[in-house]
Amino acid sequence: MEKIYVLSESKESYNKFFNLINKHYNNSSFNSDCDELMKNIESQTSNHPSYENLNILFIEYPYMDKVKDCIENIDSSNYIVISFFTKKPSNIHKYKNLFKFINVSNKANVYQFFFNKLKQEIINKKKILFLQSEVKEFYEIGKSLSSERDTMKLLNMIINSSMKLTNSDGGTIYLVIDKFTKSWSSIKDSNYEDKLLKFEIAKNNSMDINLETSTTSITKESIFGHTVITGKSLKIDDVYNIDKNLSYKHNKKFDMLTGYKTKSMLSIPMKDNENNVTGVIQLINKKTSYNEKIDYSSISSFKKIISYDDHDESIMNSLASQAAVILDNNILYKDMQNLLNRYKEQNEHLSFLSKKLLKSNEDERKRIAREIHDGPAQYSSNSLLRLELIKKYFEKENYDKYKIELNNLEESLRETLKETRTIIYDLKPSYLENGLISSIKTYLNKFIDRTNLDVQFDVTGDDSYIEYYMTSALFRITQEALSNIDKHAAAKSIKISFNITNKKIILKILDDGKGFDISKLNNKKPSLKGGFGLEGIKERVDILKGSINIDSEINKGTEIKINIPL
Repeated sequence: MEKIYVLSESKESYNKFFNLINKHYNNSSFNSDCDELMKNIESQTSNHPSYENLNILFIEYPYMDKVKDCIENIDSSNYIVISFFTKKPSNIHKYKNLFKFINVSNKANVYQFFFNKLKQEIINKKKILFLQSEVKEFYEIGKSLSSERDTMKLLNMIINSSMKLTNSDGGTIYLVIDKFTKSWSSIKDSNYEDKLLKFEIAKNNSMDINLETSTTSITKESIFGHTVITGKSLKIDDVYNIDKNLSYKHNKKFDMLTGYKTKSMLSIPMKDNENNVTGVIQLINKKTSYNEKIDYSSISSFKKIISYDDHDESIMNSLASQAAVILDNNILYKDMQNLLNRYKEQNEHLSFLSKKLLKSNEDERKRIAREIHDGPAQYSSNSLLRLELIKKYFEKENYDKYKIELNNLEESLRETLKETRTIIYDLKPSYLENGLISSIKTYLNKFIDRTNLDVQFDVTGDDSYIEYYMTSALFRITQEALSNIDKHAAAKSIKISFNITNKKIILKILDDGKGFDISKLNNKKPSLKGGFGLEGIKERVDILKGSINIDSEINKGTEIKINIPL
């Protein structure tokens, strides 16, 4: 709406001209005070009027010198300034930003020519203001989109900005995802066989509609599918009157479920900087004003719905491309953040495991030292004492006792050798060289002889390509699990199974013992204290980057399931 300001000494002097102004524009105000008018002008200038609020100033020539500086400083795109007179001034060219000097003593046909020309100038000014407003809005949208890191907030901003720029009543965004991984993807060269469209977000100004996210197949029969496949926008005046010869048609399901009435539609592909289609923006029911509400229960309200024009299509193609690139960067940024967080967690976990490994090595050294002290060292000390005693018996020629102690010494040395071999064997069982399954079978034979437990051992797959470090770790895991069962489970039978494939090893150990409360184990926090038992088993599984699941119930036994990737 144009705002008309008239500055003149009196209405009576130019009554005929003022009547013509009022005839053409009903939003005019008369003012004879220059300072008051200048305040209004400055106020309008500082408020940055939109393209709908163009100001037209009719200023009587004698006032021009007083308002000259103000007129020259105002933004000429927001104002049209006309000076009127009865006697032509001599210095007509010294005023800038002046649209027209008009002699009000002219005939009526001259006035008509002037008002026609003014009308065209108003149209041109409004176009310029509209484009300026649109460019500014587009810039602000781009700046806001670029600074947003939250993906859902970004999608909200994209759809809200799209609706405002086109005066749309509703809008939706669909994104391309991979059919198998369900991660965001794109379509290149119309290759969409392994892709789906995911409905991400919908907005509506006239109805409160909440829709859950969903996925749909991509076909040329749907409007959004056709847009994604072809990579071209669709501008439809009435979706219920689409040419039957066209491959796509409107899906009426949404309208039937919600009571909404879709009419005009603009479907725009979102393309990244490599021209791959990443999604589609659908805008519905263009209106003359964005804030206008449509009562879909009233047929007369449908008259408020108008068609999208070429300008809408052009600006939305630009926005959609910009949004696609920003969204792609946003997803990349998010993926990088997740990757960095995973690296951080892994580094913290590796640091924890390294400390646990050092602690385990220290505990292992202490255990070996203790076993040597209690075993071979003790036997060696006894052997030295017996040797001293044998010397004395030999010197006293007490051969009977000499022979007895000599036999005792031999027995002590045999025990020392046996204990030493046991310690060496536990450190590196020689039969590990024969492979995982063979070494466990050898160990089980001895375990069964020692405990009299019923042990069932099943194997599928080939263990010949399992590396030594993994063979050793799996052997220790099995050994520790069997030791726990022997010491704590009070079991009668044990079932052990190995399933070896080219990608993983699955180890299951099941006993029929007394079981335990699994919640106490799950609530136990990681500790550097280390130790053996289930904690030691978990540590070795972690080092092998595997997973472990322990299922136990009091009086119903325990099952350990371990999955190790190869």
